[in-house]
Amino acid sequence: MTVKFLRNRPGTSLVELLMFLAFFALCSGILIGVLVSSSEQRTRQQTIASVEQEGMQLLQMLTRRMRRAERIAYPAMGASNSVLVLQLADEVQDPTVIALETGAIKVAEGNSVRTVSSNGLTISDLTFRNTSVSADAQSSTISFTITKVIPLPTAGTYSRIFEALVTLFPDHQRTGNACTCSAPSCSDEILTWGVCDGETCETSTGSLPCG
Repeated sequence: MTVKFLRNRPGTSLVELLMFLAFFALCSGILIGVLVSSSEQRTRQQTIASVEQEGMQLLQMLTRRMRRAERIAYPAMGASNSVLVLQLADEVQDPTVIALETGAIKVAEGNSVRTVSSNGLTISDLTFRNTSVSADAQSSTISFTITKVIPLPTAGTYSRIFEALVTLFPDHQRTGNACTCSAPSCSDEILTWGVCDGETCETSTGSLPCG
């Protein structure tokens, strides 16, 4: 009869097991860190893209409104202000007022005031400069800053300045302000303007801050 002797096979020692667990924990920590960093970077890029897109859309919308106006009623030529008042041919939209209030851009058409900037955005430093050279060649610069909070535990914000020079389309037959309302005025940082009601000029029921 042949007897086979089994060789003693060495098992895994406690030290080796601890080293394996430590290596596994280290690799897991690095991997989690990479994933978290990648997620944060993606969130930042999404915030930046959102500000860029919404800022350009807002600038284009305001530019279109300005170009179809008959003339700039406020501020005066060469002056700057946080409010722009436009005379339009359409009585319902005349005058159109663009202003900043509580971090949002507001547009008033006649007596109606509404917000045109998106929620989640903070608008600041809205400035218009009337660069018109004559009554028949009217233009204005527009500038504003958009800030948005980056939704991360570390918080932080992203800000971007948007600006443009807008030239009004020539209009030699102006029909707006048929009731000859007085020019808008800024008193105690509140803008007041007139609205045509038939042939009568009435003070607008809306109000917006001015600088």
